[in-house]
Amino acid sequence: MTAHTTVSIEGGLLSPDFLESITERAGQDPADFGLTDGRSVLDEATSAWSDARHYWAAFERRRTRGATESPVTVTRETWVIPLLETLGYRDLTFQRRASEVNGRRYSISHRAGKGEQAPPVHIAGHDEELGKRARSRSSQMAPHALVQDYLNRTEHLWGLVTNGRSLRLLRDSTYFTRPTYIEFDLETMFQGEHLAEFLLLFRLAHRTRLPRGYEDANECLLEQYHQDTIAEGGRIREGLRVAVEDAIVTLGTGFLAHPRNATLRQAVRTGRLTEEAYYQELLYLIYRFLFLMVAEERLLLQGEHAESDADSRGADARRAYA
Repeated sequence: MTAHTTVSIEGGLLSPDFLESITERAGQDPADFGLTDGRSVLDEATSAWSDARHYWAAFERRRTRGATESPVTVTRETWVIPLLETLGYRDLTFQRRASEVNGRRYSISHRAGKGEQAPPVHIAGHDEELGKRARSRSSQMAPHALVQDYLNRTEHLWGLVTNGRSLRLLRDSTYFTRPTYIEFDLETMFQGEHLAEFLLLFRLAHRTRLPRGYEDANECLLEQYHQDTIAEGGRIREGLRVAVEDAIVTLGTGFLAHPRNATLRQAVRTGRLTEEAYYQELLYLIYRFLFLMVAEERLLLQGEHAESDADSRGADARRAYA
């Protein structure tokens, strides 16, 4: 979960805090995006946003005309392929044949380059759900499951799947039953004019973020970001463990020493409150603090739903927070 409207992270591929510091990370300089003409990343991304808004408007018009055109064709030709070109996918290659892996066939629509080693890019129709198998399609798998299973059974590490309304970055994962992806809600992004979140899409999903092939898969920027998240998570957990231990000692000693807590001291002295029970109460208190601190930092308790009294979810959130 993140504090962003159109960006979500499932399965711990990146930490929510990573998005807040992405401009400070490796690979975020102009040269890392292939910009050699003096243009800044912000200039390039803003230009891409301007183009993408026009592509989205054309896509919206065509997909609302009715059933005269194939949803897959409309999604690919009018919207997704032009969008991906603005993100550096200029060598997107259509796959005329399904890839076969250990007797299984995977109808991946495109690759981000030529040859089997180029990362998979699967573009489904706008009428499909990424997480559900379309009954009207011949595929036995949902678009997300198709790409995820393909990644899990090959040497590919990262891939991309989209239906034009949402775009997901997927990574090879041993946990097939647990969703693992970075998702961009394109429909909300462009209908709501969320330029700031398009900049995150540009910085995370640009072609230069993915590997060129098998050999550099472990060194590509997305993999570096993922491994950094794992390492940082380990350091945070260790720091949190020490901090919780210190808080237990500090709070526990402070409560017992406070002159107005004679009842607490008597309960401990007589055994009505055992050391174990006191320890558990301190843990409950500390983790409640942590829950509130994390929720506050990510604006989850004072987000857009808390802005309006007319929104019952906002009113409920404010009451619970208070």
